[in-house]
Order: sequence, then structure tokens, then C-alpha cells
Amino acid sequence: MIVPGTAISFFFDLARSLFQPSDEYRIALYSRDANLSPMTEAYTTDGEVIGAPGYVAGGQILAGLTVTMDGRVAVMDWADPLWPNSTIVARGAFIFNATRNRAVTVLDLGPSPAGDQRGYSSTNGNFLITFPDPTALTGLIRIGG
Repeated sequence: MIVPGTAISFFFDLARSLFQPSDEYRIALYSRDANLSPMTEAYTTDGEVIGAPGYVAGGQILAGLTVTMDGRVAVMDWADPLWPNSTIVARGAFIFNATRNRAVTVLDLGPSPAGDQRGYSSTNGNFLITFPDPTALTGLIRIGG
């Protein structure tokens, strides 16, 4: 029997070659007025939440990069980023490869659970982004199919 299709190992190798553990990946936070889209090619300060206590321009380094396979899909994931003791209001986030100054993905955090259209907030507390489970259906970054 011959089953055509792209090799699963190719997706895994592609993901591992694109996401180098030696590169520094960062996540920056943005207000609802930021202009970010999949067309954004590199980190920008336009609309970033600069000046918020507990937040530094350029965001924070993402730790714990993993590249795994879920069926025919390579999934990339990091540890959930946390800004402790912060006062932040953010509607979006931007993950980028700081080593190469290249975009990875744009996240719309959406309105807060209380309906604040400005986004999620912290007041002298923890600002945590919980990434989705690293699966073929929900993973933050997926290659393959």
C-alpha cells in the first residue's frame, strides 16, 4: 500500500530548524490601539504598553521552548509568561525572535472577563498569559496537517 503525503518527520525537522533553542524569543504587550497583524514583520514599540509599572519595553524573554509532534502536526510552546507586581492593561501580545528581529505571531487577548474592551489588566499584581495546550488543535504555533 502507498499512502501519499508529506512526511511527519519533515514537519518536525522544519519546526526544529525554524525555532532554534539558541535564539531568544520574547513576548511584548500592546494596547488595543496598536497596529499589529500577521503582516507585522518585526518588533515595534508602536502601541506597546511602555511605561506600565512592572513592564519593560521589548517585553520579556520566553522560557522553556519545546517542539513536539501531535499526530502530523509540529507544535511549538513556551512556559506561560508572567509579569509579577505589575500594573498593566493589554489587549494584545506579539511574540518575536529577538535574535533575528523577526515576527512569530500576534495574539489578541480580547476583552477582559469583566467586559473591559481595553483588555486584561493587573493592578500591582500578577499579569499572566496562559498559553493554550500544545496540541494539534489548540497549540499556539502549529506546522503541518
